[in-house]
Parts: sequence; C-alpha cells; structure tokens
Amino acid sequence: MTAQVPVPEQPPPLHPANVEPAAGAAVSVTAVPFANDAEQAAPHEMPAGALVTVPVPAPALLTVSVKF
Repeated sequence: MTAQVPVPEQPPPLHPANVEPAAGAAVSVTAVPFANDAEQAAPHEMPAGALVTVPVPAPALLTVSVKF
C-alpha cells in the first residue's frame, strides 16, 4: 500500500519588477525596385515531340465506354 503526502507549498519565484519602456517612434520603410523584370519571360526550350508517348499505353484496368 502506498500513501501520498501533501506537497509543501513553495513561494513563487522572484520576478523582476515591471517597468514601462521609454516612449518610441514607429518607422515604416518601403523599398520600391527600379524595374519589375521577369528573369524568365521566354518559353522554355524543349524539342518538339518530347512529351509524346508512342505508342499510347493500354489502360491498366478494363474500361467500358457507353455512348448515349
């Protein structure tokens, strides 16, 4: 059998006193670029037919097409 005893209360830890910081001024700075040029505006160079799969692969599962 185990018995639990109450935990003795401990005082809270010491914290530094709250002090108001000195008054400050808010500053907002916005940088505007001289030009808005795109680094890659031209289309990519890709050989013609590079994305074509020949022959067209057969479906992995049986498919049924119904026309109404």
